[in-house]
Amino acid sequence: MQKDTRYFDLMKACSEPGCPVCHISLELARHYVDGILYEYVNDPGVRDEICKSRGYCNEHAWWMLDVRGAGLGIAIFQRDVVQTVLELTEALPDGRNARQSAQELLKRLQPTVECPVCAQRRTMEDFMLDTLLQHIGEEKLAAALADSAGLCLPHFSRALERADDAEALKQLVALQRHTLTELRDDLAEFIRKNDYRFRDEGFGNEGDSWRRAIGIVSGERGVR
Repeated sequence: MQKDTRYFDLMKACSEPGCPVCHISLELARHYVDGILYEYVNDPGVRDEICKSRGYCNEHAWWMLDVRGAGLGIAIFQRDVVQTVLELTEALPDGRNARQSAQELLKRLQPTVECPVCAQRRTMEDFMLDTLLQHIGEEKLAAALADSAGLCLPHFSRALERADDAEALKQLVALQRHTLTELRDDLAEFIRKNDYRFRDEGFGNEGDSWRRAIGIVSGERGVR
């Protein structure tokens, strides 16, 4: 079966800490933000989408500060959003009372599209999950996934939504149960060694299991 770059990105991500799809998602989303700020600041379509979304979501808006030399691009985008809000609030809506007018104003201010980075990230994640399901029966990828931290529960759920092959579904669930069983056992061992009777044993691989569990249960930090 022919493999594209997504397959090799997935293989590489399996060797990184945490959910491999989260790892790829964060990496590609940051590249997307970099590209927007460096190459598309003057693109009318890009600027219109940012205005419709009333700016990026909190998480992705603050990412922009990590992009070197992006001050001008940030200023242009934010000016557009601020101008949009000013235009939408220029005339107070007519209403029988203040509450009604405020609710009408609130409707005007609601985003009409989602954060563009969130939308792009979700599309990229779906591509990666489709690649995973397509190749999960292949020995190399199956072994890499088995050695990884496994999918976080949000991405495991998304993979289940997209699974349409019985054998791929069976292998997905088996691999996920394998990694979750290892995590559960590490957590149990960490808990046991926190008992004063066993503290002298010291911690091994289970020592950071509680941190790993946050990423697997809820998704890695920065992935919404």
